[in-house]
Amino acid sequence: MYNRNLRKPSPNKNIFKFASKKNHHIILCESALEFDACFHLEFSPLIVTFESQPIGIEYQADNKVRRYTPDFKIVKDTGEVEYIEIKPMNKSH
Repeated sequence: MYNRNLRKPSPNKNIFKFASKKNHHIILCESALEFDACFHLEFSPLIVTFESQPIGIEYQADNKVRRYTPDFKIVKDTGEVEYIEIKPMNKSH
């Protein structure tokens, strides 16, 4: 497992900051679409907390170590944990 660091400056990425009252801190997002999703997560009564770019996983594929980090980890009011991806419709096929 590993952590991605969105605080590290990059000339190729715009980082969006969402002030979350639910989480009591700033949520960093990699896209405007993820930023918009924060509003849904923030105001959903079914979601207790959410986290952007949670701990990622490493796995083997094609004799290489690959990395994957979901866009969000959410914890529901039932205690259930989900990992979700936020993608534009044209990339969700």
